[in-house]
Amino acid sequence: MGNKYEKPFLKSVIFRIDLAQPFRQSEELAADFHKIIKEKFQNKEEIIGTHFEATLGTGEKDKNIVRQRAVTNYKFSDADGNHILLLEFEPPNLNLLFNAYKNSDELKEFVDLISTAANKVYGDIIIKRVGLRYINNIVLSGDAFQWAPFIDSHLISILDFPPEKRSISRGLGRIELVKDSYSVLFQFGMFNPEFPNPIARKEFILDYDCYTNEERSIADVSKTVMALHEEVKRLFESSILDELRVIMGVVKDE
Repeated sequence: MGNKYEKPFLKSVIFRIDLAQPFRQSEELAADFHKIIKEKFQNKEEIIGTHFEATLGTGEKDKNIVRQRAVTNYKFSDADGNHILLLEFEPPNLNLLFNAYKNSDELKEFVDLISTAANKVYGDIIIKRVGLRYINNIVLSGDAFQWAPFIDSHLISILDFPPEKRSISRGLGRIELVKDSYSVLFQFGMFNPEFPNPIARKEFILDYDCYTNEERSIADVSKTVMALHEEVKRLFESSILDELRVIMGVVKDE
């Protein structure tokens, strides 16, 4: 079990489901979907995109053909822009961005709402991929390369390799994990927003992207997301040290 923090360094949280088959596209269905989620997502906006299809010729006389057509996707958001939901048709997916994240209870509430709305409007759709990503951008004062009291030593060892740290312009690591029912892409280090200039800011990224690659019913999404959340929480607690916990302020054990 992990801790709950008063001042976490979460930059954003992203929940996404990709469908095994296309949504039925119509303005009426999108309106029905919005009616169900409108309490959380008051605003609705059409986003016109372009879909390209290419057909390759099979012989010397056959030409390659590229066709394009307009696609209407939808963006739903709350009044403050803290929660943004994209309904996209090609490829078919639902993508929820938390610009302001409270806790796992709120996450489950939103996931349940979106899953229920999708099921009611589009039927018992099959999900080919469920993804949950937490991006932490830890910003502190002091020596830009002094992370030993805050971050696990294994994650900052790459910064000790160059003999002159002040010449580092970016230092990132990447670990990929394969579990029984999901995978994790974990990226960490000093991204440096001023790249390619040498690092001058004390900022450290902990980016956890958990995802499944097995088909499942829309009814199973909520349970799956909470399992991914538990994995992220475990990895995060393994990545940080007590001095960072003090800065964030432990509220209680979940």
